[in-house]
Amino acid sequence: MKLYLSSDGFGSHLKRLQQMVGDDRRVLFIDNAKDYMAERERSKHVVEKQAEFEAAGFDFFELDLRRYFRSPDSLKPIVEAAPFVWVAGGNTFLLRRAFAYSGFDTLLKQVLKHGHMTYGGSSAGSIIMTKTLRGTEHGDDPYDVPAEYHEEIIWDGLGLVYPQLVPHYGSDWFGTEAQAMADYFEQQGMTYTTLADGEVYVVDGKYEEKLT
Repeated sequence: MKLYLSSDGFGSHLKRLQQMVGDDRRVLFIDNAKDYMAERERSKHVVEKQAEFEAAGFDFFELDLRRYFRSPDSLKPIVEAAPFVWVAGGNTFLLRRAFAYSGFDTLLKQVLKHGHMTYGGSSAGSIIMTKTLRGTEHGDDPYDVPAEYHEEIIWDGLGLVYPQLVPHYGSDWFGTEAQAMADYFEQQGMTYTTLADGEVYVVDGKYEEKLT
């Protein structure tokens, strides 16, 4: 299993990500954590990220999970063929709903455990890989529910990373929320790892490490 879990964007270890992905540089980019945005602003963000990925040498394709909410079976061949998936940040609870409604959560776990895919994510895209989203409500609003989504909260993460991850730790724009998340995990006696912007948590086969 290959996971590259960042606090913010690529972080400070882009070369490591490129090595993990290998020669096939096609990336499926998922921006559904930003579905709370007006469509024009969301599209603008995707265009900005496309320029960023292409500058880093990747072939960029957006995968909008909303298109598969009513036809999750059609998503299977797309995910199974993907060498690299990147899941951007935003609202973790909204992202979790999108994963579930499209069936992407089940497909992703199967492919990562038995296939060749590299998974990359930042912020919400990193948190979702942990066991639980509890504590994340200190940073994200679980009740921010746009059209096509239901109010029911999904608290379970995908459970592919053992420590809970706290992105943007010590940042001047999200530091208070990140500290509240860390405090919650501390109070609950849960294992957690803080990630400052630039830092990355990597799982590469049996190798697992926080890169500072």
